[in-house]
Amino acid sequence: MKLSTKTMLAVTVSILVYASSTTAVAAVYSYNGDDYSYEYSSSYMKTCDEESDSTKVKSKADSDNDGSGTDAAKDVDGNNGICATKNMGWSIFRHQTCEYRKWWPDSCGNWQAV
Repeated sequence: MKLSTKTMLAVTVSILVYASSTTAVAAVYSYNGDDYSYEYSSSYMKTCDEESDSTKVKSKADSDNDGSGTDAAKDVDGNNGICATKNMGWSIFRHQTCEYRKWWPDSCGNWQAV
């Protein structure tokens, strides 16, 4: 069976459209030392404490780049291989990873746009 050039072009375009629609977008990570956070599924945050230093870790997320940042997922149980997740309920524009202690300012990494 011989396919016309027009048919072959249509098949090629269909394959390319399907492939581009199923391609996963890489997560953008924010680091503070070895601790990190990232956004996935546009409204979910994951925060991971990778340091055994007794300091809690949280992520902050922002929906509109206004600079305030809302506390997101908090990983308070140390470096045990289990990360914290949270559904923010809105699309995340940017995020950052912070270590936090009572009575001290948060030590945060840079904001990362997603």
